[in-house]
Amino acid sequence: MILRGFREVCFPEKITPIEAANRHRHLRNPGAYSGPWRDSPEPMQHLVEPTNNLAMTSPYSIVAVISPSQMGKSEVGNNWQLHSVIYDPADMGFWAPTKELTASYVTTQINKLLEECPDVAERQLTGASADNIFLKQFRGCDWHFLWPTGANFRARPFSRGRQDDYDDFPDDIGDQGDAVSLFEGRTTSFQGYGWKLYVNSSPKKGPKRGIEPLVASGTSKRWWVDCLQCHDPFEMAWERLSFEQAGTAMEAARSALLCCPSCGRPHVQDEKPALMATGRWVGKGETAVSWAVETETGKTGLLEPNSIDSYWWDGTFGLAPWSSLARQYRQAELRFEEHQDEGPLKSFFQTKVGRNYVSRSSGDAPVTVDTLVERARASTYHIGQVPDGVVALTATVDLGVDRFSVMIVGHGVGNRAWIIDRFDILTLSDGITKLSPFTRREHWAVLYEKVLRRRYPLQRDPSRLMKILCTGIDTGGSDDATDNAYAWWHDMMAGSQREGRAALPATAITLLKGGKPTQKLLLPGPTVDARRQVKDAPECELFIPNVNRFKFMADIRMRRPTSGPAFIDLPREFADKAHEKHVAELRAEEVVEGVWTKPEGVRNETWDLLIYALVVMVRLCGLDQNLARVPAWARPPKPTAPAVALPPGGDDDPDTTPPAPAGHERVVVTRPGGNRPAGRPGARRGIRVVRPR
Repeated sequence: MILRGFREVCFPEKITPIEAANRHRHLRNPGAYSGPWRDSPEPMQHLVEPTNNLAMTSPYSIVAVISPSQMGKSEVGNNWQLHSVIYDPADMGFWAPTKELTASYVTTQINKLLEECPDVAERQLTGASADNIFLKQFRGCDWHFLWPTGANFRARPFSRGRQDDYDDFPDDIGDQGDAVSLFEGRTTSFQGYGWKLYVNSSPKKGPKRGIEPLVASGTSKRWWVDCLQCHDPFEMAWERLSFEQAGTAMEAARSALLCCPSCGRPHVQDEKPALMATGRWVGKGETAVSWAVETETGKTGLLEPNSIDSYWWDGTFGLAPWSSLARQYRQAELRFEEHQDEGPLKSFFQTKVGRNYVSRSSGDAPVTVDTLVERARASTYHIGQVPDGVVALTATVDLGVDRFSVMIVGHGVGNRAWIIDRFDILTLSDGITKLSPFTRREHWAVLYEKVLRRRYPLQRDPSRLMKILCTGIDTGGSDDATDNAYAWWHDMMAGSQREGRAALPATAITLLKGGKPTQKLLLPGPTVDARRQVKDAPECELFIPNVNRFKFMADIRMRRPTSGPAFIDLPREFADKAHEKHVAELRAEEVVEGVWTKPEGVRNETWDLLIYALVVMVRLCGLDQNLARVPAWARPPKPTAPAVALPPGGDDDPDTTPPAPAGHERVVVTRPGGNRPAGRPGARRGIRVVRPR
C-alpha cells in the first residue's frame, strides 16, 4: 500500500502514446493476430506519428484523419486514451454519431480495451457509477461517452476529446454549429494549459463538407515510400495500383501490383512490409526525397506551421490486400457498366480507398431540355405506340391535390426504356366531377378503368394490344393519401362481382414511398403497416426505395446520346408544344451536395414517374433486369403464324396443294407411314414446311 501510494504521488514517466501502447496493450483477436501490440505482423508505421501528436507536448490542438474503414484510425484514439489514464490523466469526451453507436463502441471496443490492458483496468474506480455504458471513472480522470446533440456539448468542458466517424455527424448541431467548433468553444478554461481533439472519419459528405475540408486545412500529410529498385520516393496511393481493368473481378485480383512511377518496377503484395518500412509522412512545405539522400527523415523542406495536424490515409497501405482492392473495384465497375448504379463505386472509394467519390458524369455536360426535344424529334415512334424491343409495360401514378399524373414506360433488354405515354387524370369517368385523391377515397376507382385496364397497340401491328405488367403508386403527400392508397389496393385485390371486376394479383400494383438519400440499400425489402391492413385479406406491402440513387441511375441513362442499352427514348410528340412541360419536368431537379433537389416553383412529376417505373422493374425483375420473369400475358402479343395448314392426311404433293400467300411459308401436315394398315399404332403426326416457289 505504501509503495502504491508513493507511485500515485510520483510525477508520471514521460513516454509517447505509442510507447505506452507497446508497453501495456496485449491484443486479443480470435481468428486474427493476438499478442503484444508491438509485435503485430501488420505494417502499422502510419499510426505512429498521428498517435504521438495527440500527446499534450505536441504543438497541435487538433489531429484529423481521413481514412477508409478498418485501417486503425480508432486505434489511434484508443492508444491515446490508454496513455491519458496511466501517464497524463485528464477528463476526456468521446462522441459517436448516435447514442446507439456510442453504446456499441463502448461494449465492443472500450470494454475490450480494459480487458486487454490490466494496467488501465487496475486504475478504474470500484464505485457503482464508475463503470457503465456512458461513463468510465479512473483515478485522476473520467471518460465520458456521448453523441452529438446540443445538450451533450453545453456545460461539458473537456480539455481532450474524440469525435469518431465525423461525416455522420449533423452539419449544424442544435443550431449552434458543427461538432469541432462546439468542442473548441467548450475548452476556454483550458486554453492556457492546452487542449486536444482527435477527429476521424471515412469521407461521405463530399469535397467541401465534413472531414475533407478539415484535413485539407491542416498540415495535409501523405504517406510516401521508396521504390525497392530505383529508391525514388512516390506517394503510396490508389493511383499507383495497377491491375487488369478489362476482364473479370478475379482477373483484376490476380494481376494487382503497386508500380513505381519512376522506373515502372512492380511491387507484389509480399513486398508491402518492406515498402512500408521506408514510409514517412510528408506535409505542406515538405518534399519527399530518397532515404539515401536524407537519412534522418526522408524529406526536405520546412513543414508549414498549423494548429491542425492532418493526414490522408489510403487503402493501399491499410490491412486489405491489394488483390482485394482490385477485385472489389472491378466488381463495382461492372455493376456500373451493367446497371448505371454508382452506389457500389461510391461505397468503394469512401470505405476502401478513403476519398470522396467523383461521379462518372461530373465532367459531362448535363442533358438539357433542348437535347431531349431533339431526341424526341428524331424518334421513330409516336406517343401511345409500343415500338419493337419493348418486353414489358409499367404504369406509374403520382398524386396531386386535384389529379392523378400517369406515365407508361416500356422496358427492354439491357435496361433499355421508352416513354410510351404521359397524361393527367383530372375528372372521374363522367368527365365532369373533379378529382380529389387526398380527400375522396371513392375517386381512386377511376384508376382501374383509366390506367390498370389500359392497352397499347404495337407499332408494327396496331391491331395487337399490349397489357400493363404492373402499376406503381406514390403513396406520399399526406396521411389521408396513404390511407386511400392502402384502401384502394385492398379493393383491387378483393375484386367486385357487382362491377364485374376480377381480383388482381399482389404483383399488379406496387405501393411506393421515397426513402432517405442516406439509405444504404437501393431497394430494401417491403414494409408492412399493421394499422392499414384488412383482416383476412392479402398483406399489403410498401416499398421504400433510395430514390436518390435511382435518380443518379436514371440521369446517367438519360445522358446516353445514342440508341442502345440503357438508353431512354421519347415519343415524337414530346417535341411538340403540347408536351414541352413534360420534357421540362424530366430536367426539373438538380444535384445539391449529392442530393437531387427540386427548386421552388417547378414541377417534376414526369421525372418522378420515370424513377418509379425503374423501381417497379427492380422489384419485379431484380437489378439485373431478368426479363425472363415477365409473364407471357404481359409481353407483346405474337403475330399470327404466317402459314396455311392442310387437314390431317391431305395430299402433300406441292402441285396439288393450294398456293401459300405471297411472302409466307406454306405449312403442310403429313402423316408419316400413310400406307400402314388402319388401326395399327404408328408414328406421331409430323409437319413439313415447304418454302414458296
